[in-house]
Amino acid sequence: MELSYPINLIGLADGLSSGDVLTRDGEYLGTWKLDRDEQTDRGALHFIEDGTTEPLFSEPIPALDIGMAFGRAMSDLCAAIRGWHDAR
Repeated sequence: MELSYPINLIGLADGLSSGDVLTRDGEYLGTWKLDRDEQTDRGALHFIEDGTTEPLFSEPIPALDIGMAFGRAMSDLCAAIRGWHDAR
């Protein structure tokens, strides 16, 4: 599998609600999870570091049906993960 981005949320583009987080070099960092509230059409993306159970970073999604809002949350989460990874 070719990894295009510095931080990759595996399975997100396929509509999954969770998956692995890998660097471009294939380093496993942990998992991501999408929480959806269908009643309010809101949600959140979370990053859970390998070896832990609680999210290290979370990004709210104010409107799940608006691609721009979802994309912004994904971008912000990946930026937070990248900053954390680079600082380690």
